[in-house]
Amino acid sequence: MRESLERARDWLLDTPDEVPPAHVYARAALLALVAFYGFRLARMDIPSWEMAGSLIHLPMVPIHEFGHILFRPFGEFMTNLGGALLQCALPLVFGGILLVKNRDPFGAAVMLWWSGVAVMDTAPYVYDAFQPQHVLLTGRTGDTGAHDFIDVLGDLGLLMKAQPIARGVHAFGASVTGFALMWGAVVVWLQFARRR
Repeated sequence: MRESLERARDWLLDTPDEVPPAHVYARAALLALVAFYGFRLARMDIPSWEMAGSLIHLPMVPIHEFGHILFRPFGEFMTNLGGALLQCALPLVFGGILLVKNRDPFGAAVMLWWSGVAVMDTAPYVYDAFQPQHVLLTGRTGDTGAHDFIDVLGDLGLLMKAQPIARGVHAFGASVTGFALMWGAVVVWLQFARRR
């Protein structure tokens, strides 16, 4: 068990013997930027779908829509859920590649941050399922068949709890971004000690 924990620590906090100062300062600046932006995103209003106006929301829309196509072979439920799944999981895939192939825990931490933001981005959509008000890509407000989370939560018998679930989804996403920022900060701190 102890050996596994040490191996995980080595992967998650891998630091080269020497790190160019420019790399350390660039990572520290990026970390400060995503921390500031993540804090702003976490404070956005869920019911008004304020996050849909954020810059990071725009690239997530085609990823979300492609998720519906990707998960179509797995049935209607997974087709509906697939958009949100891919939107939240794709950054984790990129993070895994950065961590395993490139031995870049800072890059992996930023990808985890993006995944947390993607989770927060789904919260207004979940919230809207109970009383659909927002116009979707179909040009309509969510009727059954046009709103992923009306169908997903309806199938699970949770439609009446959409709004508290959405608040939980948002809180979980914010927690993930916070953890990612702490991880990134530890990596930058370790690299700062080895700058040359």
